[in-house]
Amino acid sequence: MINSWDIGSVQGIKLRVHWTFLLLPLWIFASAISSGMGLTSAIVSLMFVIAIFGCVLLHELGHAFAAQQFGIGTRDITLLPIGGVAALERIPQIPLRELWIAAAGPLVNVVIALIIFAIQIMTGPGNSTAYLFFSQLMIANVALVLFNLIPAFPMDGGRILRSLLGLKLRYVMATTIATRTSQFCAVVFGLLGLFSGQVLILLAALFVYFAAQSENRMVQQHRSSVSNDSAKSTQPNSKSFRRTRENRFRKDVGVPSSLSIQSVAAWLTNQRLDRCQIMESGRFIGEVTGSQLTTAVYRGLSRKPVRQLVTA
Repeated sequence: MINSWDIGSVQGIKLRVHWTFLLLPLWIFASAISSGMGLTSAIVSLMFVIAIFGCVLLHELGHAFAAQQFGIGTRDITLLPIGGVAALERIPQIPLRELWIAAAGPLVNVVIALIIFAIQIMTGPGNSTAYLFFSQLMIANVALVLFNLIPAFPMDGGRILRSLLGLKLRYVMATTIATRTSQFCAVVFGLLGLFSGQVLILLAALFVYFAAQSENRMVQQHRSSVSNDSAKSTQPNSKSFRRTRENRFRKDVGVPSSLSIQSVAAWLTNQRLDRCQIMESGRFIGEVTGSQLTTAVYRGLSRKPVRQLVTA
């Protein structure tokens, strides 16, 4: 991801901070000073924000370590003002695996909250400032769990719902039901944002709605592509068989070139990926990165086909 700085690595997973992340603590610190809270209170507020994002980082590492158990690598974890993104190489279509990977993040926050709670019980109030600080941090972790368990893509709850449905239903049907649930949640968020006058909630609702729509479209396109390849590969010779296998592998992380840039950008975010391969007529033609897609959206190219961004 461009404009991100490496801050270290954990078991080969690069940890990065996007430059926009710095705007949040600066804004928190400046707001505390301007409101007359004093330097000490401003520093405490700044430390609290940093502590929360430390918990977010541990949350994303939970996803990454769970994925490693199934041979799925993580390219990097990037901290953004809205949270963290673990760029997994792929999302498994085996329900129990997806369930474990999706649930691992919120479970980390549950463990953090329980540890803080246990320490608070054992030590008592003590220093009131420190006690209040960690009490609020515990509440923040509980809030992260509840938010991430909302059954809507791209939150972890959307993946947990699909994986649970996938235990009884086909992957495509499970995705369709999870998508409809996600869009229902998006409508609820939208109404809440509309009547409360909260623009951020309204924007989040729009993002959830289109992310869910993109996820469903990608799964449907993948099923159609695999079906077409299966029909074309009847009694293949060894050369064509190898080519078909190669194309199928690429489709696991690829998208059709006819999809809009906006749809692919939403899907990429939903899949926790930083790049994807582009397919055209069953043939790999190149790849695009999340940064390319974001730049194209800002330039007003959202509705253009993603093939325009392909770099072989």
